[in-house]
Amino acid sequence: MPPSSSMQPVLLLLADVGGYTRFMLEHRKAQEHGQIIIATLLDAILSQARAPVEVSRLEGDAVFMFARDGDGAREEIARALPERIGAFFGEFEAARDVLAGTAICRCSACANVGSLELKVIVHAGEAVLSSHAGRTDLHGVDVILAHRLLKNTVPVDEYLLLTDAALEAVPLADPAALERRVETYPDIGEVETWVLAGERVERSCPTCAHPGSSGLAHRIIRREVQGEYREVARHPDRGFHFHTGRDLARRLAYAAEDVDAVPAVALESFAGTGIPFSLGEIPVGARVVDVGCGSGFDTLIAARRVGDRGAVIGVDMTDDMARNARAAASEAGLANVAIALGYAESLPLPDGWAHVILSNGALNLCPDKPAVLAEWHRALAPGGRLQIADISVERPVPEEAKGDIDLWTG
Repeated sequence: MPPSSSMQPVLLLLADVGGYTRFMLEHRKAQEHGQIIIATLLDAILSQARAPVEVSRLEGDAVFMFARDGDGAREEIARALPERIGAFFGEFEAARDVLAGTAICRCSACANVGSLELKVIVHAGEAVLSSHAGRTDLHGVDVILAHRLLKNTVPVDEYLLLTDAALEAVPLADPAALERRVETYPDIGEVETWVLAGERVERSCPTCAHPGSSGLAHRIIRREVQGEYREVARHPDRGFHFHTGRDLARRLAYAAEDVDAVPAVALESFAGTGIPFSLGEIPVGARVVDVGCGSGFDTLIAARRVGDRGAVIGVDMTDDMARNARAAASEAGLANVAIALGYAESLPLPDGWAHVILSNGALNLCPDKPAVLAEWHRALAPGGRLQIADISVERPVPEEAKGDIDLWTG
């Protein structure tokens, strides 16, 4: 819509996730995991921001929304807003409970997912609406007031708060359940509000829960593994709980001619568990994928074996490792190598492209191994094969160990 300098009647909504600040004040891991958690919960709220509600912007731990209250829209607002508000609470609760049930880390953010609450502020008034880069911004005194209302004296952590003007627009099924309160703000004065405790909000859960919320553990594992191997790429001599570099290649008994042909930038940050080439010859002219290629050590060895008529694609999820691999391929003068950012369970390849898929220590770091193997099957050409070097165990891993992020990353 074109910019406007005139006031328009609007209904303003703020859906705020309580407890976010506490997450951000904790140590680094809690901050990173808190951001993943909050983003998932905000996505759950956003999934229910449907007409007549429009999203203006995200504000850290809150979603600022509005509904246009002019041109006969009041009837639609009266009909639809209670359902939308119920969906915000229901979807948030469902997503939060799934996140709490799949938490894998012991940091304060993951341990306290279940304590997060939702606050919804609703105020009716006027605002100047302007459009910029596909986003509608709102300005005016009522917009300021709606934000001020987040700072209130309500004694519970989860609630719906409406001003007098908003209550006229959003009729509730049980108005007797509302508690009348008066808030006072500098430069504004007294504001009469109505509060409904969160457990008394009539909620709905259209999707129960927001898609992706059940993957919290997988996203946190991925984040931590990326962080670990980013350090290997940047500081290969720092020392890790696993062997790296030339010393590792020697321990695994790689052929000296293969090791010596790999540029230092790939060799120094090499991390693996075995020699995937020991499982079979790589045919000349073959198309090869190295999943979790890291710095490109095995990728470059494979590239020399397939020759100019073949092609090798290294796939890694860590920017720094991929950067090292590209630099190594360039230094080695190998034109048949490409390095792509991607994940083991979603390879950037067409169906049936690869004659051989290599992997050296990557499958062990993937929490959803059936999904990874299904993806590799998709990417393999008929008659193609996997050549995997990895860690295996002879007894089932206890569930308690699977749920410990420190064991995933060492």
